[in-house]
Amino acid sequence: MLASTPFTIALRDVLGERFRVHPDECAQFKVDGAAPKLVLSPRSLDEAARALNIVSGERATVVLRGAGTKSRRPPPRGDVDAVLDTSELRGVLEHKPGDLTATIAGGTPLHELQFALRKHEQFFPSDAPFAATATLGGTLGANANGALRQRYGSLRDNVLGMRFVLADGAIAFSGAKVVKSVAGYDTHKAFIGSRGTLGLIGELTIKVAPLPAVQRVLIATFEDCASARAAAGTISASPLFPLALTLHDSRAAGRVPALRTSSAAVWSLVVRCGGSRSATSEQFEGAAALCKEAGAATVRDVGDDLVETVWSQIAELAGGAAYDSDSFVVAKLVAPPARLHELIAAARNAWPDAEMTAHPHVGVLFANIPAAGATSQPGALWQACAAGGWTAEFLSAPHVRGEEFIAPLPAGLAIKLQRRLKAALDPGGTLDPGGFLGGI
Repeated sequence: MLASTPFTIALRDVLGERFRVHPDECAQFKVDGAAPKLVLSPRSLDEAARALNIVSGERATVVLRGAGTKSRRPPPRGDVDAVLDTSELRGVLEHKPGDLTATIAGGTPLHELQFALRKHEQFFPSDAPFAATATLGGTLGANANGALRQRYGSLRDNVLGMRFVLADGAIAFSGAKVVKSVAGYDTHKAFIGSRGTLGLIGELTIKVAPLPAVQRVLIATFEDCASARAAAGTISASPLFPLALTLHDSRAAGRVPALRTSSAAVWSLVVRCGGSRSATSEQFEGAAALCKEAGAATVRDVGDDLVETVWSQIAELAGGAAYDSDSFVVAKLVAPPARLHELIAAARNAWPDAEMTAHPHVGVLFANIPAAGATSQPGALWQACAAGGWTAEFLSAPHVRGEEFIAPLPAGLAIKLQRRLKAALDPGGTLDPGGFLGGI
């Protein structure tokens, strides 16, 4: 099928040298260890649309790939017909600093976007992992929220509009290019978290934010998880309004030099403060007082000049580049924030050697488990998830064991609606079939 002459000629007419079939070249675009039979690298949405139309007409399957940072998510794909590489679809297409909006090509690396915005003392308010390599489209497709959602909202909250390409090559737009809009259905938000199974995220109009004038990071250590979580809950519920909170066990904290401590404490609570000088000082002093009231063993400060460096390292503890996918299994679990310490205890019982990082404001836990000792079916944890209404998924695993790490679907998941949406937007099952929850 893929070697048919009219088919390959048609793709070369569209993509030229950016249509690859040589095994050595295709091997660079592996998806969970499987090399595709061909690779498409369009430079425009029109090229992407025409290429997808041709490939879907051959009833081949296509995996959308940005930087490949999420390509180890279970279950493994098996044979991959084609990869559509978005690395050529990059650039800041429009930036309106006065409106705090920007339109970006989906294949733009996050670090390039932040560099361009920083010239105007603005930034995209996301501290997603793999920031040095991940693309904006891939980050949104994975719904890879960071801890900054506490102040700035989730990725979905910060996307105003989107141009996307469907499997049959149709190009559509949803949303708006302005912050206040009555454009109707926010269809584009279904693509955020869809893992590339609904369509190609081609262009995005996003909200950006002013860079805080001053930033400080507070690091408090605690002897037990419950006290650290209680302090985080008190700070979140207070009027201090910090930028973000993160929680780390001693193993995870040890990966960030600024978090290492000689204290016997086993949990670190990190509070990122920012805004005007007076507001930042108020956040820091207030958070420090609340941590001491909660029994913190130590309270330390990271000044403005080191905040970005330290925080970039902290962000990678949330299932990011700090954990090699050949050596670690990464699980993401979610519970009500008030029950986060119970979730952590259940995960620790299932995986004693896991390195734990949490975003306590939203009740999200990342368990980074050494693959050598990872139990793929921790029955007691799944029972606790079912009883508590918690959710779980595996973000990555060594590809040779990918079939083992399939978390149970959460109760109440609208799986029938998801199947109907997939059938409506990709009726031929072209885009990564089986790559979404429930084998969709």
